This record gives sequence, structure tokens and C-alpha cells, in this order.
Amino acid sequence: MTIYDFGSLFYDSAIHVNCAEDVDMLNDLLPAYYENSLLLLNPKNDLESEILNLVKENAVCDDFDENVIRQSLVYGYYPLSMEKRITSGAEFDTYHELISFPFKYTVARYFMTIRHHDEKMIIDFDDFKYPKKAHKWSRQKFGDYTLTFNKNFRLCAETLAKQYAKDTWVVAPLIDAYEKIHETPDNEISIDSVELWHGDKLVAGELGFITHNAYASLCGFHTENNSGTIQMAALGEYLKANGFAYWDLGMEMEYKYVYGAKLLDRNEQAEYYSRLSEDRLALTNKGIKIKELL
Repeated sequence: MTIYDFGSLFYDSAIHVNCAEDVDMLNDLLPAYYENSLLLLNPKNDLESEILNLVKENAVCDDFDENVIRQSLVYGYYPLSMEKRITSGAEFDTYHELISFPFKYTVARYFMTIRHHDEKMIIDFDDFKYPKKAHKWSRQKFGDYTLTFNKNFRLCAETLAKQYAKDTWVVAPLIDAYEKIHETPDNEISIDSVELWHGDKLVAGELGFITHNAYASLCGFHTENNSGTIQMAALGEYLKANGFAYWDLGMEMEYKYVYGAKLLDRNEQAEYYSRLSEDRLALTNKGIKIKELL
């Protein structure tokens, strides 16, 4: 089975979001839909179980609708992407601008997924920490490196996509939609880039988004040893010092515990979300030397 066949199975099995208003109901619809799917499918193999695990947390949208993305970010949901096989001429004609570059004899397209994590990792800044060796590295090498925000969104996105190539959800149509929102934030949400520079060379960074006064990391990269750790440590120190309520790190990964993250279910996530202020915080447009943060 190819990734396109797998994507098609998930696409056919999941809740579909057609407009921004549909996003408002996902918190209630996803658990009920998952339970019904579990009863109907009664998974008999690993593939069916994997599809159900995706259904539990993800809705799908046929295209990368800006309004759907904006509304998803309002709730702290993650707009991502997958690929599916195109099965008809009508589908090809409708979504020809979303054609991906698949293997020979396969015609496939991208579609968007909206992830409402069943469990996600959150850093409360009272618990924030980072490896002690980051202090040593900042003194020995990284002190004069510069942390910036939104200095070069496109370069950050392209570097991220290039580093992960086919193994990422960071694809051109989603990045284009992200960039439109990046250029036109509102009083609730923004999409931002975080960059670590050695002179004019971008050595680490990430894409993220702000919902009111919470920051969420989407995906990051690094091109120098230890630069990713420095970027995360410096970003955390900046967020902590500038009034952010918490740091959303998304799916569970072992390394995130090193920074003080804890795993929250949806009820616990809602409690954190209830703390948010009405207006959105903005990141500074001034570069900050690492030695000033660490």
C-alpha cells in the first residue's frame, strides 16, 4: 500500500470540514464520530487501527481554505496536510492546483487535515526548563547568534520543507495559505516564523502560531549541531518573559519532556485555553542576541 492509498482510506473515513463554521463543532463531533467508527469497523488489523487513530484526532478539508485555517487556529487546532489518490477526471479537474508529485502511474493531490489532539504537550512557564548544557553552548559558540521573529517567513518555511522533503506535512499549498495569514494577522491569531541566525545564515527555526496569548510550535528544523536546542531554549525564555500564558508543543515526543512539557487530555487543554486573554500578543520585530536570553 502506498502513502496515497493510505491517505485515501483516511480521507474516506474521516469527518469532512467544508467551511469555518464546521470547525466550531469539532470538539463535540470528533469523539462521537470516533466511537461510531469504532463500532462500525471493529478494527481487525493494524491498518484499520491506524486509520481509526487518525479519525479520533483529525478532520479533513478538500482544500487549504484560509477561513477554515483561521478558525482552526482560534481553537488551537493544527492545520496540516496529507495526500490521496485521485480517482476520477472530475476530481482531477476540481483539484488540479493541488496535484502533488507522486510515483509513476499515480495521480495524487494534497488535502488539508485539521488536528484536534486527543492529548497534547503543554509547557506551563512555571515548569519551563532546558538542558543545562545550553548555557555552556551559548557561552562557547552561540552567544552572538541572533534570535528573530518573522524576519524571513518564506525562507524559514522553504528550509523546513526542504529538510524533511516528502516526510512532512509542510507542502506548498499549505505554506501559501499560511503565508497569507502571516501577512494579515488579526486580533485573535497569527502565524509566525522563529529564526536563529549566525550572521546572515539561517541555522535553526520553526513555524508556529499565536492564539490570543498562547504560542504553539508547528514544526522546526536545524542545520548546525545543537542549534535546535539553543533556538528552543531561547524561544522559551522569550515567551516566558513576555507574558505568554503557555507554550503548546502538540503531539507527544520524548524530547519535549526535557523542556518541562506535560501531556494533557482534551478536558485539561480546555482548562488551559480558558486562561487566554482576549487580545493577541505579538512577537518583537527586533533581533535578540542569544547571550541576552540564556
